[in-house]
Amino acid sequence: MGSLISELLGTPNDDMDHILGIDDRRKGECEQHGNFIDVHHSGKGRVSEGWKGCPECAEEILQARMREEERQRQMEMMRQRARRLVMQSGIPKRFSEKGFDNYQPANGKAVSILKKLREYSDVISGGKHDGRSLILLGNVGNGKTHLGCALLQNVILRTCKPGAYWTFAELIRDVKASWRKDAKFSEQDVYDRFAAPELVVLDEVGMQNFTDFEQTVAYEAINARYLLEKPTVAITNLPATDLSRCLGERVVDRLRESGGKAYDFDWKSYRTGDAQ
Repeated sequence: MGSLISELLGTPNDDMDHILGIDDRRKGECEQHGNFIDVHHSGKGRVSEGWKGCPECAEEILQARMREEERQRQMEMMRQRARRLVMQSGIPKRFSEKGFDNYQPANGKAVSILKKLREYSDVISGGKHDGRSLILLGNVGNGKTHLGCALLQNVILRTCKPGAYWTFAELIRDVKASWRKDAKFSEQDVYDRFAAPELVVLDEVGMQNFTDFEQTVAYEAINARYLLEKPTVAITNLPATDLSRCLGERVVDRLRESGGKAYDFDWKSYRTGDAQ
């Protein structure tokens, strides 16, 4: 049985044919849709010259193209959203162009850490991470912040979910700012904001005195994300032996739970060209 489309196109109407540029008709048979009336366009209208074949096949091709165009439009919207989220993440301008591909490993251990961070990005982006966190620690100038920002940007672009870069000093300042009489946010608001993104990179941990107050802030912030099973990447120049003393055992335990790893950048700084 021919389709309604075929029947409509197959009904001669001089005025309509003139508008559509149809100058001939013939019987056709489609393996999928059966008999139909094929039409020939003169090329003088909006349609190119030639026989057009099965109208239902043509309609299916049109619908498929429209679906693909819509998919591409949605993908572009997601890409634009992801780029906005990267810009809003707080990644410092100096590190905005730092990625996995332009990190230059100084030695075999650096190559191994880069590989593990790529794998970690796969895990976080896949969503099955159980809040697994990371600690990047060791010598100044070995690319810890570079890799931390590369990881953050990579996850944002792949998941199209918010991420954030903080320094520990910024976290302390925001908590203290919440105490001002004219403050329009509370200390809990700071912890809620810290907990909200899918991934947080907390940099420059250990540059403070780590008073009881600073340890409390570290615990409240990390614990807020821990309870939501959201991963945190802590970056510090402290050696592993000093980390618990400065951050507190509870904070380190939170970061190491669910398979959290600590990667030690213990070679000489590559900023001075003497990495080994």
